Amino acid sequence: MKIALISPEYYDIAHFGVKRMEIPPFGVLYLASVIEMKGIEVSLFRVSHEKCCFDFSGYDIVGFSISSSVTYPILKKVRNNSQFNGNSLLIAGGIHTTIFPEDVITDLKIDIACVGEGELTISEIVDTYPNLNLFQIKGIVYKDSKTDKFVHTPKRELIDDLDTIPFPARHLLPKNEIVMDDRLSNTHLPVAHILCSRGCPYNCNFCANQEHSIRYRTGANIRKELEFLIDKYDIKGFCITDDNFIVNKEKIEDICREITPLHLQWSSLSRVNTVDEGLLKKIKESGCIEIKYGIESGSPRILKMMNKQITIEQIKKAITITHEIGIRVKAFILHGFPGENLESTKETIQLLDELKNKIDRISLFRFVPLPGSPVYNNPEDYNLLLPQNFEDIFIYNNGRKWWGTKHDQDELEQSYQMLENYVRNNWEKF
Repeated sequence: MKIALISPEYYDIAHFGVKRMEIPPFGVLYLASVIEMKGIEVSLFRVSHEKCCFDFSGYDIVGFSISSSVTYPILKKVRNNSQFNGNSLLIAGGIHTTIFPEDVITDLKIDIACVGEGELTISEIVDTYPNLNLFQIKGIVYKDSKTDKFVHTPKRELIDDLDTIPFPARHLLPKNEIVMDDRLSNTHLPVAHILCSRGCPYNCNFCANQEHSIRYRTGANIRKELEFLIDKYDIKGFCITDDNFIVNKEKIEDICREITPLHLQWSSLSRVNTVDEGLLKKIKESGCIEIKYGIESGSPRILKMMNKQITIEQIKKAITITHEIGIRVKAFILHGFPGENLESTKETIQLLDELKNKIDRISLFRFVPLPGSPVYNNPEDYNLLLPQNFEDIFIYNNGRKWWGTKHDQDELEQSYQMLENYVRNNWEKF
């Protein structure tokens, strides 16, 4: 059996217009490792608008990984311009497929849409191919050939023990997509990206996360992967790319104990309301040099509308303690959420001005209605103009206006320019 997995190459325009590749496609790499554990050959095809014509006729199963909605048009182009064996099983997965499974089946003319975590689902599909009984496979959507209606099978249970999942199949990527020297704070150390947990227990209205619980790998398992990366790629650091890593204090302390002897430098994301001085000291001792906090806004009103569940005082406290302990601080700011105006923007500038000597870097984003987020799913509650083309839903430097009257949008642009100028004048990079 031969299996082809298709993953879009996506370069985002960040940091004053610099074009760079984002993090490795972990979703498809984990699926590949599960398949390879069965002794089955896997080929990974990295596709783009320019590289969209391939011959997949020699593969028994072809899988499309749709990791974000903005890359969906690329996969449609590949499907329409490539050759496929009429007997091949065509499947799709990823966040976009999970949110829009029926549309994906229709648009890509595929057999199965995988919903949610894919490792157990792909394993079951591969084990039973070609004698598939689709109704018995959890976590999929397919079209019944007799009724021509979509069938949604029962939800696939989440994997309780993440340590049972093999490490991602990084060998399918070129080294420059695995080891990068421009991602860890202000260093140029060779680093790799890793995932230590899955899910986030919070439910911010702008976020497309679909899993509102959090599960961690053990510290021992994470250490084993890092040791492999040291031996294989000679990394000197790593970036944790979890949606929200620093949540469970006990789990974080276990991970810190295990990785401290490796003497690696690292960074991660966190909320401001899940850290304290004792935990931050242990994180610092284990090699952490930067924490990226999702502050989003300095306006209590906007934070409430976002369902961020944090306060201005929590923001100030977390950043102050982090800075005093000696960990660099990067702040994420999200401007333009429905309801944003000149007043709320001035509140954000006021907060940043108070903390500017304690914040080392800033990433400033404009609001974009991400498919699957609460705001996207309830557009009428926010007077939201949903995009007609998924290619419009890119994260960086997206100046499109998504809500409000002409007056609202003019005020929004004016306030954004004021905020951007303030950030540019006070931080070298953002």
